[in-house]
Amino acid sequence: MAERFGPASAGGYDRGFGHVSREFIPALLRAARLAPGQRVLDVATGTGIAAEASVAAVGPSGHVVATDLFPAMLEKARERLGHLPNVSFAIADGQAPTLPDESFDAVLCAMGLMLFPDPARGLAEFRRVLRGGGWAAASVNTTLERAFATRVDAVIGRHAPEHAATAARYFSLGDAGRLRSLFAAAGFCEVETFTRGPAVPFASFDAYFAPIEEGQGPTGQAFAALPAEVWHVVCEEVRCQLEGGAGGPIEVEVELLFACGRR
Repeated sequence: MAERFGPASAGGYDRGFGHVSREFIPALLRAARLAPGQRVLDVATGTGIAAEASVAAVGPSGHVVATDLFPAMLEKARERLGHLPNVSFAIADGQAPTLPDESFDAVLCAMGLMLFPDPARGLAEFRRVLRGGGWAAASVNTTLERAFATRVDAVIGRHAPEHAATAARYFSLGDAGRLRSLFAAAGFCEVETFTRGPAVPFASFDAYFAPIEEGQGPTGQAFAALPAEVWHVVCEEVRCQLEGGAGGPIEVEVELLFACGRR
């Protein structure tokens, strides 16, 4: 997993996929009830896209702590936000953050919880660091058919058995009932789930697939690690899913599942 979130992946993530990630951040912030003056923890911050939006939401009187397990990703977040006085950064495992009890008003986790080896433990930690009345919110993939880049991971997994388990994890929390139960079991109340699913337009399939072919982001790194003779096979399988042989402009159906709960 670490190599998928190393320097090459971090460097290309925003160029290849950042514009799609940003589409879903406002819904996550609303679910976490962000407000001016709050202290916010962004778990698995990646390149800091959700942390950046959180800074704007909490304003100069608030503070955002951005954490990630992977140093290369956190370095990109630091490059994005390090000039701001009310943002701090820490290398941390989302399942075991070394943070004080009841020290945050809100906890966010954008597209990271499904990759935790033990998401239940992660949610318990989210609740531990929340103050009474604070909210935690997370977003995850729903299904292969409504994934942006991780649909490619599923295809890669069919050709590279060592990647299959990682690909499956991307969709492991896509059932709303299961995610709701995990939040409730962690002790959250007023648990809510909902989906958001805009279609993302591209001028062509090649325009969609180019960042992956260039090795950008975690999916691009997984693609680059394949034997060269498999690259075309994977590309054509994904092309068939998205354009059905018609060519021309395409729309990629993307849907995320959100869950939130109050401490």
